[in-house]
Amino acid sequence: MTHVNALQDDSNDTLHPVAGPVIVALKPFDGGDSAIAMANWLAGRRHVELQAMSVIEMGDVGTMVAGLPPLPEEYYQRERDEVAADLRSRVAAAGAGPQPRVDVAEGPPGSTVAASAAERRASAIVIGTGQHGMLGRFLYGERALEVVRSAASPVLVVPPSAEPPIRRAIAAVDFSQASLRAAIGAMEMLDAGGRLTLVHVESASRHLDDRALRGDEESERRVGALFARFLDALPETVGLQLDTITLRGDAVGALLRYAEEQEADLIACGRRRHSIVERLLVGSVSTALIRGAPCSVLVAPEHPEDDDVDVRLVFGEVRPSTDPNEWRTLLQTVSDRNSGRRARLSLRPVSPGGVESVDRGYLLLALDYDRRGGRADIVLGDPHVMGSHLTHRITGIHRIETVTDPDGRDARVEFDTKSGRCMLDFVGA
Repeated sequence: MTHVNALQDDSNDTLHPVAGPVIVALKPFDGGDSAIAMANWLAGRRHVELQAMSVIEMGDVGTMVAGLPPLPEEYYQRERDEVAADLRSRVAAAGAGPQPRVDVAEGPPGSTVAASAAERRASAIVIGTGQHGMLGRFLYGERALEVVRSAASPVLVVPPSAEPPIRRAIAAVDFSQASLRAAIGAMEMLDAGGRLTLVHVESASRHLDDRALRGDEESERRVGALFARFLDALPETVGLQLDTITLRGDAVGALLRYAEEQEADLIACGRRRHSIVERLLVGSVSTALIRGAPCSVLVAPEHPEDDDVDVRLVFGEVRPSTDPNEWRTLLQTVSDRNSGRRARLSLRPVSPGGVESVDRGYLLLALDYDRRGGRADIVLGDPHVMGSHLTHRITGIHRIETVTDPDGRDARVEFDTKSGRCMLDFVGA
C-alpha cells in the first residue's frame, strides 16, 4: 500500500518534542567522527544546540589495580581537561561553532549519558558504534545498548560509514505509541524528496491450508485498518514519500533484509518497557537491530505518560480468548454494552464448497455461551417487526476474538470454529 504525503508542514509536540539540545556522546579520544557529523546535522535541522559529552570510567584507567595507591586528584583533573579539549576540537571541526558545550562525566557510561540527557531535556542522543566492527560498540562494546535501554530521549546509533543527509528510511511499526514516535522521528530526519516506508512484520503461516489462507486474508484486512489509523496519526509533511508494507517472517531478519534491499540510510524502531497489545515486534528487537544493522538506527522509547492513554484505544484492540471458561462472561458483557445496536452477521465456511451468508439490518438482542452444550447463541431482532428474532447457534468453537475501534467501542466479535468463521460486526452507534 502506498501513501504519498505532499501537504503542509506540521508537527506533533505531544509525541515528539524537539525543544531540547541534541547531545552527542563520544568515547574519549575515539577517532570516529561520523556521530559528530550526524549530530551536528540533526541539531541544524531542528534549530537546537549541539552539545557533546564523554564518560570516563575510573576503573578502566589503571588506578584500581590491586596493590597500587590511588593517583593524585590532579591526575584525574588533567585527564578530564584533556578529554574536554579533544571533544571541543572535534565538535568545532564538524562546524558546530568554536565554543560548544562540552561535559566530561565519571561513572557507568550508559546510565550517566541517559541521566545527563534527561536533566537537559535532550531532544535526541547521538552515539557511535566505534571503529572495531559489529562488536566494537560505543563506550567499550555493548555500552551503546546501555544508553538505549536507559534513555528517555530518542537515541540515534551511528555506524562509522554513515553520513548525512538521510534520504531513505524505514520504520518498524507494531502500532504502539513508541513506534509512532519512531516514525515521526524518522520523518523529521528525512530531506525533502526523501522516502519513508512503514514496515510491519507478521509471522508466516505454518500451514497453507484453507483456514490459514483465510486467516491471512483477515490479518491483511486488520493490518490495513491499523495502518490507516497509524497514517492518520502522523503529522502532515511537505515533499516526503510515505508508503507501507507488510512482511512475513522473523521480525529482525525481515527488517534487516528489507533495509539492505532498499539501501536504507536509517531504520527507526520503538523500545517498549512492556507489552500492552499483542504485537509481533517485542522484547529485544531494537537491540538486535542495533547489533545487526549496517545503517544508522533510531530508537524511540515509550514514555511513562503513554500508560495514561491506553494505546489500544488509539489504534484499536484485538483480544483473543481460547478459554471456554471465559466465554459466557465475555459474551454477556459484550451483549450488555451493545444490545440494540445494528449488527451484521457473516458466516465463512472453511470448505470451498460451503455456503457463505450475510445477515444485515438486524439489531443485536443478546449474546450468550452455553458451556455444557458447547455453543454460542447470537440473537438478532428485526427493527421493523415487533417481537421478531433470529437465533444463530455456533458450535465447535476453539477461539473467540473481540475487536474494539479507536474510540474503545466494540467493533466486532469473531468466532473461530472447526467448520469456519462467524463474524458479528456492529454498525454505527
